[in-house]
Amino acid sequence: MLTVFEIVSLMTIAVAHLFALRFKRHLPEATRWLQDFSCGLGLGYAFLYLLPKIGSMTGQIALRQPEAHVLVEHQLYVYLFGGFLAYYLIDFGAEAVRFARVRMAFTTLSFLIYNVLVGITIVHINEPAVAFYVVSSLVFVLHLFGVNSFLISHYADDFLSWMRFAFVAAVAAGGLIGTQIEKYDPYQSVATAIVGGIVIILSIRLKLPARELINTRAFLLGVTVMIAAVVIYAAGDMR
Repeated sequence: MLTVFEIVSLMTIAVAHLFALRFKRHLPEATRWLQDFSCGLGLGYAFLYLLPKIGSMTGQIALRQPEAHVLVEHQLYVYLFGGFLAYYLIDFGAEAVRFARVRMAFTTLSFLIYNVLVGITIVHINEPAVAFYVVSSLVFVLHLFGVNSFLISHYADDFLSWMRFAFVAAVAAGGLIGTQIEKYDPYQSVATAIVGGIVIILSIRLKLPARELINTRAFLLGVTVMIAAVVIYAAGDMR
């Protein structure tokens, strides 16, 4: 059963999908600032939250399988690298029409899974204080704004017609799945690792513009906000 905090958080995150294109069209200057801000959030998310989370999940594998081979114990890093490499190879051949279609399908599927994981993460906060949900919701909204801006720049018509609604459904599905599975569920761990590799390469290779084109203040503010969010979220995990 979802709590009020969880429902409001999931609905808030859905706003990032439903109104991203309208916001981008009507507020282009604010969009450019938020894109640079989101670049900082994306890099902070990848290195300060995602990689440590995969480390924690790896620790859970070691507890469940203490005699496992080192490659089995560290399998999530293999999946992480697999996601990173798969996107790189598909994007590398994107000039060909057939690869462009494959890239769109792969990117869409990746972010559908990512939005499911976002919904699961919200439900697994499991804290009585509203601050944890407010911080998590805002960070995910701002990060997803950057992701959506990237998708709109490549697939505007598809994003308007069906993609954004699919992402909203994925967030909702993640919320429901989160009520049925435990934290660090094996399937969730594998999905997090694979999608994590894709998020990392997008953060570094696609979402981070050339230095002369970036609003450095917005970018560094995004990094700072993510550091603060990770500190707050980690405080809840340590209880």
